[in-house]
Amino acid sequence: MLLKIALFAGVIFLIYIFFFKNSRKEEIKKNAPKKVLEGETMVECQACSTFISHKEAIIKDGHFYCSKECARLP
Repeated sequence: MLLKIALFAGVIFLIYIFFFKNSRKEEIKKNAPKKVLEGETMVECQACSTFISHKEAIIKDGHFYCSKECARLP
C-alpha cells in the first residue's frame, strides 16, 4: 500500500515537472529584455552609388560621397 502511494506521488510529481516547469521557462523568456542590435546608418555615394557608413562619408553641398575623388566630381 505504501509503495502504491509513493508511486502515485512520483507520477504526480513528474506530471507537474513536465507541464509547469516548461511553462515557467517560457514565461521567463517572454519577460526577458530583448537584445537590440546596434548598427550604423549607411548612405549612398552621390557619384558612384557605393554605400558607405554615415560616419565615414564625406558631406559636400548636402550630398554624401565615399571618397575625396568622388566629392570632386560634378
